[in-house]
Amino acid sequence: MASTVNGLNACVAVVNANVWTLDDRNPRTSAFLIEQGKITVVGSADEVLRAGPGAPLLDCGGATVLPGFVDGHCHFELTCLTTDYWINVHTPPHASLESIATAIREKLDDRPGTDWILCRSSFAMQDKVAEGRLFTRQDLDAISSDRPLAVFASLHVASLNTRALENLELWDIGSNHAFHGLVHRDEAGLPTGVVTEVFMMVPSSGSDSEFEQAITRHARDLFNAAGTTMVNTMPESLKQVDLQRQLHLENRISIRQKYYLISPGVATLDEAEHVSQAVSIPGRFEFGGIKVFVNGCGHDGLGVAYEDLKWTQDSLDSFVIDADRRGFQVWLHSLTAHGVRMAARAILRAAPLGNNPRRHRIEHGADFIDLADLDLIRDSGALLVTTPQFLHSMTTDPTGPTAPLRSLIAAGVRIVGGTDSTGTVPSSVSILRNVDTAVRRRRSDGSAFHANESIDVFSALKLFTVGSSYGTFSEDLAGRIAVGAFGDFVLLTRDLFAEGFQGVDDVAVQSTYLGGARVWQEE
Repeated sequence: MASTVNGLNACVAVVNANVWTLDDRNPRTSAFLIEQGKITVVGSADEVLRAGPGAPLLDCGGATVLPGFVDGHCHFELTCLTTDYWINVHTPPHASLESIATAIREKLDDRPGTDWILCRSSFAMQDKVAEGRLFTRQDLDAISSDRPLAVFASLHVASLNTRALENLELWDIGSNHAFHGLVHRDEAGLPTGVVTEVFMMVPSSGSDSEFEQAITRHARDLFNAAGTTMVNTMPESLKQVDLQRQLHLENRISIRQKYYLISPGVATLDEAEHVSQAVSIPGRFEFGGIKVFVNGCGHDGLGVAYEDLKWTQDSLDSFVIDADRRGFQVWLHSLTAHGVRMAARAILRAAPLGNNPRRHRIEHGADFIDLADLDLIRDSGALLVTTPQFLHSMTTDPTGPTAPLRSLIAAGVRIVGGTDSTGTVPSSVSILRNVDTAVRRRRSDGSAFHANESIDVFSALKLFTVGSSYGTFSEDLAGRIAVGAFGDFVLLTRDLFAEGFQGVDDVAVQSTYLGGARVWQEE
């Protein structure tokens, strides 16, 4: 059983710190007081010590302190599970299908029985291996013919062996399956093995106890280690919701969560309404709303542009209007400019005055928007979500993102920062790496990408603090060091603002605090 997370309503006087509060009303300070897990005083050391004379002292030794990072969009559960129970065959380090196949074979004995063999690789995998293609079903049959085997090259693209195709009933269905993805076929009409949009069809990994172990362990060693104190996440099932609620009741998860239910894949709107009325743990584990896919990956799985829409405009409008009237915030996923346009129109239909009181959002909208649609975005009041790491992890894909962040900020569009961590890009869980990419806009080879859309480091940090907390109605409690907010903060080994931003290669998270209690420390 995982250990209990202690002291989340702690009292502590934080002094001798180089604090960047991310609060425009009081941007810099050197001390603050936390009582019963919330910040009660922000000011000088004398003010803090007078207000809390008996509080335990945390002398930061001049270290840089930031509010705990808020991941505005991530697949927390999937990241934790894939880390432990999927075979990780990313490119790099692997440079060929042959190398990946060898690695999978070496791991088969660790996964005995007839269960699925699930593997994770990288975006645009076909562009990063010597063979210049994805696995075929014949390739994977040679690795395992008796057990279903899937190698995912992003969440939306996979190669399946014959047993997996049969298991998912994809062999004879034609070009479209129930989730509106593609099954690539050869000249004889037989599946090649390459498919899209089956990530919600494969079984979740691990038993209940293994799920709990993965969640509690990686909340600390992945997310808290990255300075993240709150995640806005999309569980893969209602059972995962129940399991995590119990873990929070037992005080065993060291991170705050708001969860959004994928609809219709995880829950219908009626089911979501029922779940939303279930017990929540305020400030720890709460229902946030609904996530819907306007489209999938925006290409055919092989990098050829393809508008894989899941809705007509009218049906999408009706869904968002229905969700809005039930009181739900809606996340609308799109990886194409056309999908972003459809999402904005649906939001405008649901909130015709353009004030968007539910704060409906377009996931990845800030990455794939056509700036010609700026007026539509402003009219709708839509929040746009950005995932900066896409700029280096997806740029071999011709349909990839441009992320015009500087233009969007100048236009007054509200932007939410999210890592979209799923396991495809292991480094994506790092908020600091995403900040680095938003500022320097470097590809993996070091070249600049749309450098004219670079933003400064302060604006980039705001994406993952005040921007991401606003995106989930948490701005009064998270994402800033201010009176009334949670006592969540992070100590860094170097000041990001000192002598101009030089990247994060020599910056690390020294320690992370949740409600005034330390939940992670660099060893």
